[in-house]
Amino acid sequence: PFGNAEQLHRSALISDREVLLAAKTGDVEVICRYLQSAQNINRQILWNGQTISPLHLASMVGNISIVEIFIRQQVDVDIQSGSGISPLHFASEAGHQKIVELLVKAQADVNIKDEIYCSAPLWVAAQNGHLSVVKELIKSFANVDSQEQKTGCSPLYSSSQNGHLHVVNALIKAKADVNLERCSGASPLYIACENGYYQIVKSLINARANTNLQESVNGSTPLYIAAQNGHHQIVDLLINSKVEVNLQTKRGFSPLCIAAQKGHPKLFPRLSRRKQIGGSPLLIASQNGHHKVVALLINAKADVNLQQVTGESPLFLAAQNGHLQVTLELIKAQSDVNLQSVDGCTPIFIASRQGHLRIVDSLIDAQADVNLQEVRGFSSLYVSAENGHLEVVNSLIKAQADVNLQENDGYTPLYVASQNGHDQVVKSLIRANANVNLLEKANGSSPLHIATQGGHLGIVNTLIRAGAEINIQEKVEGSTPLYIASQNGYHQIVDSLLKARADIKIQTYNGFSPLHVASKNNHQRVVDLLLKAQSEVNKEMVRDEQGQRCGVHELAFSAASSDQTLSQNLHSALTESGFVESRAKLQMAAADVLQDVLRKRLNNDDIFVVGSFSEGWGNNLQCLDGRTDIQSDIDCDDATIVKQAYKNGHINAPGFASNPALPSYGTALRPALDQVDAARLCCYPTIAPLQQQRISKSHIPKLVLSSLQDDVSSNYFSPCHVVNAASPGQGGYELRVSTSFLEKRMLRSLTTLQGQLFVTLKYLVKKVICHTDGFNLQGVKPYHVKTITFRMVEETPPEQWKPDNLVILVRRALQMLHDSAESNCKPDNAHGRIMEHFFLSDTALYLKGVNRNESEQILSRIVSTLKAVIEELPQLLVQFIGSLTPINESVDE
Repeated sequence: PFGNAEQLHRSALISDREVLLAAKTGDVEVICRYLQSAQNINRQILWNGQTISPLHLASMVGNISIVEIFIRQQVDVDIQSGSGISPLHFASEAGHQKIVELLVKAQADVNIKDEIYCSAPLWVAAQNGHLSVVKELIKSFANVDSQEQKTGCSPLYSSSQNGHLHVVNALIKAKADVNLERCSGASPLYIACENGYYQIVKSLINARANTNLQESVNGSTPLYIAAQNGHHQIVDLLINSKVEVNLQTKRGFSPLCIAAQKGHPKLFPRLSRRKQIGGSPLLIASQNGHHKVVALLINAKADVNLQQVTGESPLFLAAQNGHLQVTLELIKAQSDVNLQSVDGCTPIFIASRQGHLRIVDSLIDAQADVNLQEVRGFSSLYVSAENGHLEVVNSLIKAQADVNLQENDGYTPLYVASQNGHDQVVKSLIRANANVNLLEKANGSSPLHIATQGGHLGIVNTLIRAGAEINIQEKVEGSTPLYIASQNGYHQIVDSLLKARADIKIQTYNGFSPLHVASKNNHQRVVDLLLKAQSEVNKEMVRDEQGQRCGVHELAFSAASSDQTLSQNLHSALTESGFVESRAKLQMAAADVLQDVLRKRLNNDDIFVVGSFSEGWGNNLQCLDGRTDIQSDIDCDDATIVKQAYKNGHINAPGFASNPALPSYGTALRPALDQVDAARLCCYPTIAPLQQQRISKSHIPKLVLSSLQDDVSSNYFSPCHVVNAASPGQGGYELRVSTSFLEKRMLRSLTTLQGQLFVTLKYLVKKVICHTDGFNLQGVKPYHVKTITFRMVEETPPEQWKPDNLVILVRRALQMLHDSAESNCKPDNAHGRIMEHFFLSDTALYLKGVNRNESEQILSRIVSTLKAVIEELPQLLVQFIGSLTPINESVDE
């Protein structure tokens, strides 16, 4: 039921801006008051030029609690914005799997289409590579072949185009049409070939994609476009899949022609390779096992090494079809036992794959090379192990086959035998000293990983006894064998791994533990085993604590020689001191509240709280508990719109060009409030990280880039303005465009690890490089740290943001600052330029408070100081760890 008259009145007092901000920031109280009015349930509000509901915005930014409130109030979960976009579209595009799950559970239409492009949620999720969302939508029976109307692209086409391999594989598994063409006639295979995505091409071919399908505009084939762009490996892959190499475009160009035109000489032999056309009597007789005919033809001097178009020799065909007598006749006639087909297969390879033991033995006796690999890297031992041909495996091992020979993707015979559940083959390979810990390349998984994934208990036990590494994490998601077994409910395997001392505390890179995933999937027997194991670990920890505890400083110093260990200690100490994303958001919320208080007190909605207090991370370098460091302050922008006076073509802007911030006097209370007078501009200049050439290489999350674009487009929530500041020597002639709102947006979007990097860098600059107790070197300031942090976020791939890499990331950031300073250490740099501005492409950052006559000398000192800091980094980080205050201790104070 809705509220009484007073509550309805309070609901009506909430402005559109307030409710949108509440949906964005998770202000539950405001949302609940807003929903007390029935007319607000499905009401839409103007936002950035389009009408959306608060549910749209909450789904876009990933605010789970707000979405849950709207669902409980029975809001229309399929409500469409002014452009026809549903909340499910927004959540799918942003990759918010939990919100997608909530909306689907609330009966949201998974196949709803927007009104502009007629694209469904699955399409936008696939386009952006959000695997978990794609899986959730597929599970909810989303149409995997739903095409976007404007171009006709399907989810599979879109993910193939953008290189999202795991999404492609998920869609293939869900029976997506691999040959569904877009309006231009291009197929998913075509676009993957065009963009050079080898693994995706491989997946599509394995899914029986039509390799000869021609797009309708020019008549190009996948082979043609791959040859045009010089993708050698993809050309080989297509040729090996028996593609028609001479299919021509509408203008009569073949793949060989376009390769020559584009200057790809390496492709010439691949595309022009031809063998004598097949159909010879000896080939036919060998294939069909007519050994008497074969003998007559050999006596008549038939060429025993004659090959078909695809490269198969008579011996190959006989071995393939298990014709022993023909094989012996051909060996006797000196057939080349190592002659390879076009795709690199030999007679012993094909016989091993088919399990023809006696033929394999005959070829071994004839000195066939047992380690010769075909084009994908598969060896004879690999394919016999893959297919469980135990006797063939034993013969090849006896013939000195390399048991650790890896195919192109890093898979070994042991890996593939473990994957397919061939227990006896696994035992034979281990007895032959196969390496049980060799990892495949794509995911970094081991034989133990894959055996666990398949639920092969016997093989798991065999690998454990052979010394397989129990706690190894695969590199994509960070899963251990124990996590995989727990996820799938394999309680017997979990029991075996726990008895082998598997570490139950290791989490995936998303922070999920074996216990978490077992509980989520309702595998009670696994949960019981893990809880019992956890209890034993806790008992051991209690026993170990007696007389064996050491201080954080001591622990970190002993580990300083190891980046990984030091990273773990640093990450742990920062986390314990509150430097985590959730607490940073709480700090941001406090700043927003202060901003509202100031606006109401001063009756001025153009007051904006900015700087480190508002950005959430760096206004206290000891702990993040809501208290501001005594040496820090709170900056407030006053962006009141006023008439500007102009004289002789210049803006008359009173103030100080050297320092835009005016401190508030008359009180000894800390922190101080500094007012920054600002003059509004009509719009932002070009913002560098939002330019296409930067976006294409950027690792800044798309949602953050979108928010930055919104900030640039909006002149209400984040108005562009100039402040009284200038480059050195230009005071009175220049005003500086402020990017404080964009900096605030970037810092507020940092993950826990990125925030910890920023805090660590700020400590090193403020407390080590600039402090009188450190190197006592002036000129480098926190805004330089911000710029380096932003560059790290933009340039560092997501998979490198791991707690174990924290020290490496800090070192890389310092090296980035060092290199930038060094490159600007020139005689003509009189103004102390140190680096490029992150947001403004035509602007530089300068040393702070440095005399122009000393700038080159100071820059040189900064370069040498940064080099020293990098060399002494472990010891300095140990000091930083010692200076941190855990949250529980800060509360006690």
